[in-house]
Amino acid sequence: MKKIILLTFVLCLFASAASAAGFGVRGGYTIDPDQFHIGGHFDVGQIFEPMRLVPNIEIGFDDDYTLFAFNADLIWDIPESAFSIGGEVGLNITDYDGGSNSDLGLSILGDFRFAEKWFGEVKLGLVDSPDVKLTVGYTF
Repeated sequence: MKKIILLTFVLCLFASAASAAGFGVRGGYTIDPDQFHIGGHFDVGQIFEPMRLVPNIEIGFDDDYTLFAFNADLIWDIPESAFSIGGEVGLNITDYDGGSNSDLGLSILGDFRFAEKWFGEVKLGLVDSPDVKLTVGYTF
């Protein structure tokens, strides 16, 4: 069942690429687990005003294990502001020496857009997600 959910999510990510408002790259640091992460995203654009959908894939790594995150961010752009707030649901797959584990995670987020295409983002994990994720990204 988990493989079917993962496959469906990945196909939705790639299907949305054709109508994407912008593809981008991202990277940063997570706290608990303490890892560096890199990834990519598709800014699908407004799905209904003023909400945007931004699916993304991230890989976090350290010496002990690797975390693969397949996320869907729903973001509200605060009018007349460079700030946004939102939420994220994601499939988090942890790969370590003794095996692997997958969880459905939930986070809240805030971001700040600057220099037109750049953004900084903070995510706070609520359920089965990293406690804090600090990210900087660029949308082409």
